[in-house]
Amino acid sequence: MTDEAADLRRAVQRLARRLRDERPRGPITDVQRGLLAQIMDHGPQNAAALARRAHTTPQALTRPLSALVEAGVLERTPNPHDGRKYVLIISASGWTLLREDAAPRDAWLAAGLADLTDAERDLLGIAARLLDDLARRPGGE
Repeated sequence: MTDEAADLRRAVQRLARRLRDERPRGPITDVQRGLLAQIMDHGPQNAAALARRAHTTPQALTRPLSALVEAGVLERTPNPHDGRKYVLIISASGWTLLREDAAPRDAWLAAGLADLTDAERDLLGIAARLLDDLARRPGGE
């Protein structure tokens, strides 16, 4: 099983690198993109929750989060459970930015998928769901 795990890890890493190469150079940094991904995956949250997921401190996220708020990509809204605090949500312009950011990668993947057979595309669909399940498993943090 170790060889299978190593082969899978290497394939996923190669694909991740290739997708990064297709990413447009734009107005947000990799750190900011990662923070936006956390909010996309886990919903509105405060800086402390983002910091826990990023394995850092809320203070370390002050600048990247402030820049996203100032750019209008994120909005601070009152926490529905504690009005004295706030949560960060992705704004309408933030969602537009994320779609534009993903478009070249989606186009590259779509072009590659077009070269595959129906059976291969079906197999990759199954693999995508399995990989997503693996990524959501709790693990050695």
